[in-house]
Amino acid sequence: MDRFMRQAADRRTLILRSLLGAGAAGLGLGLSGRFSPSWAQDASPVATTFDAAACYQPVGDAPIVQYEAVGTDGFNIGVSNSYIGNVWRTQMIKMAKAYSELPEIKPLIGTLQVNTADRDDAAQIAQLENMISNGAQAIVIIANTPTALVPVVQQARADGIVVVSFDSIVQTNPPDPSLDLGVTVNEDQVEMGRRWAQFLVDELGGEGQILMINGVSGTGVDTERRQGAYAVFDAQPNMSYLEVVGNWDPGTAQTVTATALSANPEIAGVWCQGGTDGAVRAFLDAGRPLVPFAGEAENGFRKQMIEFADQMPALSIGQSPGLVAVSIRAAISLLQGEPVPSAVSVPLPSATTAELKPGVNVFPDAPDNFFTPIQIAECGVNLTFEEVDRQQV
Repeated sequence: MDRFMRQAADRRTLILRSLLGAGAAGLGLGLSGRFSPSWAQDASPVATTFDAAACYQPVGDAPIVQYEAVGTDGFNIGVSNSYIGNVWRTQMIKMAKAYSELPEIKPLIGTLQVNTADRDDAAQIAQLENMISNGAQAIVIIANTPTALVPVVQQARADGIVVVSFDSIVQTNPPDPSLDLGVTVNEDQVEMGRRWAQFLVDELGGEGQILMINGVSGTGVDTERRQGAYAVFDAQPNMSYLEVVGNWDPGTAQTVTATALSANPEIAGVWCQGGTDGAVRAFLDAGRPLVPFAGEAENGFRKQMIEFADQMPALSIGQSPGLVAVSIRAAISLLQGEPVPSAVSVPLPSATTAELKPGVNVFPDAPDNFFTPIQIAECGVNLTFEEVDRQQV
């Protein structure tokens, strides 16, 4: 990855570049492709790095799934998204499209159907049924709620359709391993929430009030991350927490953080599922001293980690939008008759301030709303900023 890195002579240079990147986002550039960062790459080595054994790491003792091959290429694959109201979802769709266009992936996909049902279970069920009617041989799903799609997924599997769910996965409550709900691809959400919480406990010596900025209510991701946090915080007799809903969105997180700060002068740390850079801005706008932050992997947050390194101890752990690419790759493997664990675990991409490397896990010239963990090398997901940026949603 060294060739992606731009050399930084000193911390002042990094801070200047961070401020320039934030300014670009403030001008509404978003993921518009209107600028060309000097570290950008036009092409990635994705296909040459795919390693099935390294990529498909099982969760615990998850059994292996293997179906009869239906072909070798030209597959019809559907991607069902349940929500489009934050930048992670937008980038996820862009990454699905960018991944499907890679030279060694493009021949494997004859049709890529991508649709969004905006936080509506009935609409997502109808969406899946339409994809199947339109010839989908595999469907990749990010579920609105974990249980609502169980019947339609069971029917799809009964009809021989490959199902892979990721991020917010399809599952019963409690999970029933006897049901065939396809394959899941995810990072360990409970562990992510736990690690964020433990970082704050360590930084604060187990004392103080924590502001918890949660994600989209009702999703499995939000539920599991909170479970991990509760397990840590509830074991600390001198810590308390205040919960707000940020919907994984920087603007919403900034608003709810500002409201919380006005009513709670003693907030000692922030645990944030997403929109972390917005939460930091709320502290700055309120003139409040920065506190330890444990949050997501937005580019803006990671640039803030560099800029305020001497004021804000921070840990960034990312839920990679590239999970969609791993899920597409898993669907292809299953359609080709290859073995895949029923539950695939993708490593958590994390970084402290000292571990940030420009052009690798923070992008100084890119917009704040770009999610940094776009590389999952073992799975052949080494997409560049340029490859993702040029896609349309």
